[in-house]
Amino acid sequence: MAHQRTPTGETHEVGITDVFFSATDRRGVLEHANELFVRFSRYDRSALLGAPHSLVRHPDVPGAVFHTMWRELRAGRPFAGHLTNLAADGSAYSVYATVTPLRGGGYLSVRIRPMNESRLAQTRSWYRDLTAYESGLRAAGVSKRDAAAQGAERFERIVTDTGYASLTAFQHHALPQEIDRYERRADPVPARPGARGEVADLLRIVVEIDGALSAWSLRQRRLAVLSESLQRAGDHLQRELDAAARTVTRVTELSGRNRDPKFFEPLGVWAQMQSLIRGYIVKLIGDLTRLDTHSAENRFRIALAKLHTRMMAAFAAELIDAPQRDETQAAAIALLAESLRSALAEMGTNSIAHRSITSTTVGAIAKSAAVIEIPRKLLSEWQQQLADTELSPELRELADDVAASVAALAESLTELRGIVKLCGEIGDGDDPAELIALIGRMDAVTGQRTEHAPRRGA
Repeated sequence: MAHQRTPTGETHEVGITDVFFSATDRRGVLEHANELFVRFSRYDRSALLGAPHSLVRHPDVPGAVFHTMWRELRAGRPFAGHLTNLAADGSAYSVYATVTPLRGGGYLSVRIRPMNESRLAQTRSWYRDLTAYESGLRAAGVSKRDAAAQGAERFERIVTDTGYASLTAFQHHALPQEIDRYERRADPVPARPGARGEVADLLRIVVEIDGALSAWSLRQRRLAVLSESLQRAGDHLQRELDAAARTVTRVTELSGRNRDPKFFEPLGVWAQMQSLIRGYIVKLIGDLTRLDTHSAENRFRIALAKLHTRMMAAFAAELIDAPQRDETQAAAIALLAESLRSALAEMGTNSIAHRSITSTTVGAIAKSAAVIEIPRKLLSEWQQQLADTELSPELRELADDVAASVAALAESLTELRGIVKLCGEIGDGDDPAELIALIGRMDAVTGQRTEHAPRRGA
C-alpha cells in the first residue's frame, strides 16, 4: 500500500524558484497538481489525482501538525507551516506549505522551499518532540486521532513557551518572513510584454496586483517595526502600573503611622485615582494588543496573496508559452483567482478596520493622558510645597517614587501617541479602492478565460 512506504533517508532539495501547486476537494482528495509536484512526488499523475493528499505525508511530521491545520481550515482560516513530504520511492523533500480554504469547498495549497534555515531547524526540533510524545500516547493505548489532538495542545504550549502569543501568532510572524526571503532570491514575476490575448491581459493585471501588494508589503514591514515599539511600550506601561500599585501599598502603610495631612492628603488623592487610571491603561494595553494582532494578520494575508499572485503569473506565462497546456493551467488559474479575489477583498476590509482600531487607540491614549494629568498637576504643586519641608528619608523616598511614577506614565503615553500616529499614517497608504479596481479587472478576464475550464474533479 502506498501509505506503508518506508523512508529511505534519501532527500531531494527544493530549488529557490520551485513552487508547488495542488488543490483538493473538501475531504482532502487531490484534484489538481502542477508538474513540479508530480515530479517531486515520484508518482504518475494518474496515481496522484483522486488519491488523498496524505499520500505524500512523511512520518517525521507529527499528527499534531495536521490536526492544527485541519482545525484552522475548517474554521475558514489559512494555514502555513513546515512540512516534509514522502515520495513514492521513499525519498523526502522539505517545503514551507500554505493551505487556503476555498469558498466553494475544497482547499488550495502553494508550497515553496523553506527559506529561513534557523526556523526550519527549530520547527524540526519541535516536530521530533511532538512525534515522541504522540508515540508515547499511542503506546499507552490512546487512539491515533486523540494522540494528534493532545499533541496539538502540546504544540500550542511549545510555541507559546518560545514567546509567541499563540500558534496562530507564530504563523502570522513566520509566513511574511519566508515570502520576503523567497522574493529576494527568486526570479521576478514573469512578464510577457509582447503577448496578446486574454491570458496576456490576465498576466498584465496579475503583475499590477503584485506591484500593489509589494507596496502594501513594504508599508506592512514598516508597521512590523513599529509593532515591536508598541509591544515594548505596552510592556513598559504594564510595569509602570505594577510599580504604581506597589507604591500605593506603601502609601497606605506609611499613612497609618504618620498623620501629617500636608504630606498624605495629596498622596491619598493619587492613590484613590489609581483604580481609575489602571482601568484606562488596561484598556489601552488591550487596544495596543488588538492593533498589533491586526497588523500581524494583515502581513500574513498580504504574504499569502503575493505567493498566490506569483503562482497565478507562472501559470499564465506557461499558457502563453505553451497554449496546448490550456486544460490544466486554466483550472488552476480559476482556483487561484478565486482565492486571490477573496484575499484582496479581505485586505480591503482589513485596511478599513486598521484605521478604526488606530483611531480607537489614539482616543484611548488621549483619555489616559487626560486622567493622568489631574494627579500630575496636583503632585507637581505638592512637590513644590515640600521643597523646603524637612522629611524623613522614608517619606522623601516615597515622595520621589510617586512623582517618578506619574512622570513615567505620562512619558510613556507621549511616546505611544507618536508611534500610533505613525501607524495610522502608514496604514492610510493602503487604498482599498485600488484593490477593488484590480479585482474587477481580474474578474472580467478570468470570467472569460475560465468559463469553459474543467470543473474540479472532472
